[in-house]
Amino acid sequence: MITKYIIPCFVLVMVSIQAIAQTNQLSSSPYSLYGLGLSNETTTGTLNGLGGFGIAMPSKTFINNSNPASFGSMLQNSFFFDFGLKTQTNLISERSNRNSNIIANFSNIALAFPVTKQSAFGITLLPLTNVGYSISGIETNIEGSSNGIFITNINGKGGINDLKLNYGYAFTNKFRLGITASVLFGQITETETNYLPNNSFVIEDVNNYSGFRVGTGFQYDVLKNTSVGATINLPTSLNGNKSSTITLYTLESTTDLTENTETTIDAFKLPLELGFGLQTSFKKYFNINVDYKKSYWSNTTQTDQLGTYVDQDAFGIGIQYAAEKKMSKFFNNLEYRLGYSFNNGNLVVNQQRIQNSGFNLGFGIPLNNGTSSMINVGYTYGNKGQITNGLIKENYHLVSLNLSLEGIWFVKRKID
Repeated sequence: MITKYIIPCFVLVMVSIQAIAQTNQLSSSPYSLYGLGLSNETTTGTLNGLGGFGIAMPSKTFINNSNPASFGSMLQNSFFFDFGLKTQTNLISERSNRNSNIIANFSNIALAFPVTKQSAFGITLLPLTNVGYSISGIETNIEGSSNGIFITNINGKGGINDLKLNYGYAFTNKFRLGITASVLFGQITETETNYLPNNSFVIEDVNNYSGFRVGTGFQYDVLKNTSVGATINLPTSLNGNKSSTITLYTLESTTDLTENTETTIDAFKLPLELGFGLQTSFKKYFNINVDYKKSYWSNTTQTDQLGTYVDQDAFGIGIQYAAEKKMSKFFNNLEYRLGYSFNNGNLVVNQQRIQNSGFNLGFGIPLNNGTSSMINVGYTYGNKGQITNGLIKENYHLVSLNLSLEGIWFVKRKID
């Protein structure tokens, strides 16, 4: 059977891509310093222009990673593949200081295929969190010295990855139920370089995390053109260990000062997450989605050295226009998308929440090969934080590019 060869090949590709991606900086935000980093803001192709949500959307023509129940609507002979890249430019403001940077990296790889007439299976690899920060010029007094100081630079990179397995089943033409299981793993590296008058020493901490998470979801078509959906992701803990190296550099030599190379660190807790969505179509070619998600971070009873975790609310709304496809009219074949997303933040720093909001634009370019294959382009303008109480405001421009392909299986050839 075809799937017997697809799955091992797909896993091999994902491992190869992850080996490359893990060596690169996946974020350039100072807010990725907190916890396990910033939550990933991109997903599979179609949803990036709609605010990133689609809890109530069936997925007959694309991969919807927001709700495993959506896989129950997949057509029997379809096979979907989605590969994405992203680039992001950040403008960081702190009082009178401004700085900008840019990153580009892999965003996701996914496939989905039917198992029976009523069900389908999907595999997706995408970042769960991204880490990439740089703090330089920290001045510290040298103990025992009246006027001596040393300078410290701190850099962090890496993140946590989500290998998500989705299965959806359609019990009736209107009701779909799904389950999801995530294998979470990743590495976060922090390098601290201290410059003294006659030497320098480097402390490198490599933190490895791993864990497992399960969830479920449903979709129900309440009317011909209206669906509702809900998801739940259960709380879990990511176990971690840390390996440290300390190296002393002088003009004459380099000395390894490492004593204990590996230790167990506190597990990082992920909270219970509930999501609700509504999807409806009108005027024949318009589709609108409204989604809400609640994350119960306060129940994890954990704190960050720089802040306190609090319950998080996230909201998204998106609208899509997709006219009837006509081979002779290119612009009529495009799909146009508009969205807005907001979350009030899961961390309080200096008595202020780190909020995040974004305006989304997107369009899909059909490849006109008799399938639903298309190139999806998404753009987001957003901001995080604010210039108050010592915080930093970050404005960003995020562009995503996804190659979303559909293959048709087991179609008999016509012979004249």
